Amino acid sequence: MSGLWVLAGALVGVLNGLSRWWTVARLRAGMAGSPLKPTLGAMVARLALVAVLLIAALRNGILPGLLAFAGLWLTRSAAAIWLHKSSWARSNLDIEAE
Repeated sequence: MSGLWVLAGALVGVLNGLSRWWTVARLRAGMAGSPLKPTLGAMVARLALVAVLLIAALRNGILPGLLAFAGLWLTRSAAAIWLHKSSWARSNLDIEAE
């Protein structure tokens, strides 16, 4: 049962990352209307999703809450490392091409 909380946290972390990617991919300089609305809307949805996960986990005890948080944290860390390495590799390719 403990592993399910880590997986639930990881799933919410992946959904958060995809939501950020989706939001940033749709922002344009010449957008009709304010780009603040979709950005804030997605942020509220992400925060609500994390809050629901952590509240549900903490209702079952402190250990499930910590495990759910660990799943969120590990997913975010893995995404940051992966993005850093992939952007570093692309920047090296650009330098070698010159």
